[in-house]
Amino acid sequence: MRNLTFFLFVGLFVFFCNCKKETSAKVQTIVERDTVYVAVHDTTTVSTLISDTTTTFIIMRHAEKETTGTDPNLNSDGLLRAEELKRILGSTLVHAIYSTPYNRTRQTVQPLATAKAITITEYPTSKPYAQLVDEIRSANRGKAVVIVGHSNTVPDLLKTISNNSFNVTINDSQYDNLFIVTLPAGQSATIMPLKYGKETP
Repeated sequence: MRNLTFFLFVGLFVFFCNCKKETSAKVQTIVERDTVYVAVHDTTTVSTLISDTTTTFIIMRHAEKETTGTDPNLNSDGLLRAEELKRILGSTLVHAIYSTPYNRTRQTVQPLATAKAITITEYPTSKPYAQLVDEIRSANRGKAVVIVGHSNTVPDLLKTISNNSFNVTINDSQYDNLFIVTLPAGQSATIMPLKYGKETP
């Protein structure tokens, strides 16, 4: 009986160790409201989530910014996040990068643009989202495109892309959201919310 108890204990110990090991090899999920966010870690690369033949938008808000000035630059945390964006998209074949005409948005994607030797294309925040989506999609069919915006423009852009079926709120303190939008020809868009870099409230 004593031997049976001992082997049972050892078996349970090995089982739980293996479960813990398997979990650590996967990406961490974070539940926020009704949306499940998947944190991007070294064990998962964005490139594995993107098809080589399907148009894909990689959309995010700009990184952390200074609190003074009408057109602030990124602060130290924001500069680190910009470098992290470059890192996680390092193995992704990015065809184009779009940014609003502000320091904080341009600086968020500048390290990535430099690494990929891509000239950043600016778009005005005043342009209707449906027109913007059509123009970017037409110019980049079957390719991956990075689009950086703001806490109030990214949700509206995603809502337009999804025909009002995807709704998300980005608070002023949130900078770690990243959305993979897949746009198959003739089909509805699918949106995968991710988290990257330093976690923010």
